[in-house]
Amino acid sequence: YTPNDVFFVRWHLSGMPAAIDENKFRLSVSGHVKKELSLSLNDLKTKFKPSTFAALAACAGNARSFCDPRVPGGQWQNGGMGNALWTGVKVKDILDAAGMKPGAFDVAFNGMDEPPLPSVPDFIKSLRVDHAMDGEVMIAYEMNGEPLPLLNGFPLKLIVPGWYATYWIGMLNEIKVYPDTFKGYWMEKAYRVPK
Repeated sequence: YTPNDVFFVRWHLSGMPAAIDENKFRLSVSGHVKKELSLSLNDLKTKFKPSTFAALAACAGNARSFCDPRVPGGQWQNGGMGNALWTGVKVKDILDAAGMKPGAFDVAFNGMDEPPLPSVPDFIKSLRVDHAMDGEVMIAYEMNGEPLPLLNGFPLKLIVPGWYATYWIGMLNEIKVYPDTFKGYWMEKAYRVPK
């Protein structure tokens, strides 16, 4: 990097903690599971096998300014993407530890960022169980061999290789398993591709 390089980190919601006490932090796993979990960062680093791989995060709005007809949202040109080496725990291993009940269908992921107004929906994304369990979806606590930076989602970031970064939830602190389709605004209304 040079002193003139400029990097942007994209967040959907503006209410982000300025600091997180990693000794008090917990990742909760609940919903349609046999055993609810409350995992510390140390639990994730010591009780689960670590996984490391490179993956590209690309904003769904990358090159949006070139769309015709124009679409709403930040008018990105090219460059809304970044590649890194991620280290963490496979979501599969965490869900195996919780033990999903028969009929589990969707897995929803929520972070600590909060809406600026009560009328703005919380930013929660979901994956089908088979995708969450594919062995590639992971929860990272390191980026390029260093602890995950706060602006990149410290203490935990959901990594979904091959999927737009709208699914890469930062400051992840909640996983919830559903026996049916998760019906959140950011899944049912926003980020939909028109037919």
